[in-house]
Amino acid sequence: MSTHTNRLDEFKLYVKKHPELVKKVRREETTWQKLYEEWILFEKDDKGSAIEFDQLFSAMKNKIQHFDPSQIEEYSKRLQSGLDFFQEMLNHFNGQSDQEDDILMKQWKQ
Repeated sequence: MSTHTNRLDEFKLYVKKHPELVKKVRREETTWQKLYEEWILFEKDDKGSAIEFDQLFSAMKNKIQHFDPSQIEEYSKRLQSGLDFFQEMLNHFNGQSDQEDDILMKQWKQ
């Protein structure tokens, strides 16, 4: 019996232990090939983690699809402003600030 056949038999046993996988394939949420590839990738660690990752990825994908592009732009600007602020604070505390940094710090306090 070849190694491939052994692995395929192991995968079949795994699927029998996890009937929700059959339902996912029937609902066309995934394919047998995709599940098998994930199973091969994660079999050394935890065979269930591939499915958990798939569920997490699907949930994230669903959330991202419902984002408003203007919201994403606004969040990006806020994040960048916050990062800039912390960089200025670090520069200030490290003694690397100059007059321009002090002006920026005053603007943040307002």
